[in-house]
Amino acid sequence: MARPRRTEHNREVILAKGIDLLCEQGYNGTGLKQILDAVQIPKGSFYHYFDSKEAYAAQVVELYIDRLLEVFDNYLLYTTETPVDIIKQIYGWMVVEFKRKECREGCLLGNLAAELGASSSLCQVAMSSAYGKWFQRFVPIVVAGQEAGQIRQDVTAELLAETFWNAWEGSLLRMKVTGSTATVEQTLAVLLDSLFRA
Repeated sequence: MARPRRTEHNREVILAKGIDLLCEQGYNGTGLKQILDAVQIPKGSFYHYFDSKEAYAAQVVELYIDRLLEVFDNYLLYTTETPVDIIKQIYGWMVVEFKRKECREGCLLGNLAAELGASSSLCQVAMSSAYGKWFQRFVPIVVAGQEAGQIRQDVTAELLAETFWNAWEGSLLRMKVTGSTATVEQTLAVLLDSLFRA
């Protein structure tokens, strides 16, 4: 396999740092100087890779969802658990990560959506695309659960997925306010053990 070019590696390092900064501090709370200092590059190098801070944030969103879906794929490829248990494992892992980071970050998509709304067309497109990628990965798991008799069939898999996303994102906003994952864990339990249950 060919080794990635150094420029590609540097670009991903800058984007990866952006996940941490934007998750914890938000778009408006993260200045360009903070980004430059965090990855130790001059301003000229930043603009070699990205046209603007807005373009940078949009690409951070793309990397964020790609990394999240890698987690999905790893669980799907290397487990023999039932569909509902796979969802519990994936989102249980996220809860552990939230605790490790002291509930400071939450979900980048939810954070940026609440902060920027439609004010950034580039970020809006990136967030919409990211949600679409998640949706396409999550719905088949729900369908598999329905076919296995684990998940109710009187509600479509698509509507259950949308409801899961909306409830999950809302619980993450509460988590950032309270500094506790209690609401997140409660929401996950209600969704999977009650609302989804066949």
